[in-house]
Amino acid sequence: MEITYRIIQPAEYNIFYELINQDDSWWAFSPSLGQLSACDWNAYCGNENVLSLGCFVDNAPAGLLQGIAFSDASRAMRIAVIAFREYAKIAPVMMRGAADWVFASIDCACMFGEVPSTNRHVINLLQKTGFEKQGSIPELYWSDAKQKFVNASIVVCTPESLRKAKSDADLDI
Repeated sequence: MEITYRIIQPAEYNIFYELINQDDSWWAFSPSLGQLSACDWNAYCGNENVLSLGCFVDNAPAGLLQGIAFSDASRAMRIAVIAFREYAKIAPVMMRGAADWVFASIDCACMFGEVPSTNRHVINLLQKTGFEKQGSIPELYWSDAKQKFVNASIVVCTPESLRKAKSDADLDI
């Protein structure tokens, strides 16, 4: 099995859009964006300030990390991530590889995101990747399942926390 990473090209935007729809995973991928139309998705992916890093397993799309600089005067990147269901079992490996790519290729001091506290699967995935909980934001997201606003956990990954997560993963083998 070969896992590779590269910035997705405009001709591939719709492929990833359809895979997110197929998995019905907009709520997990980016609760702050919500479900986008194909036109809005293409515009978002094509924004020069947005990194759309595809993860491919044996050349098949397996996941996506999207990031945008917090501000022009910042080295922090706000991210959204998804591993498509078929690749869920290797999601921690894929995500650690994507984080490696970001830190090696971009002048980035940290990546951060907000995850609905009810989404334990994504929080667990991110913690296995080197993201650490830094706090929470009360009632940030609406939950259709709970029919109420839910808190969000703030998670942050630095090169150091990624190295620790990779070291811990090596111990688990």
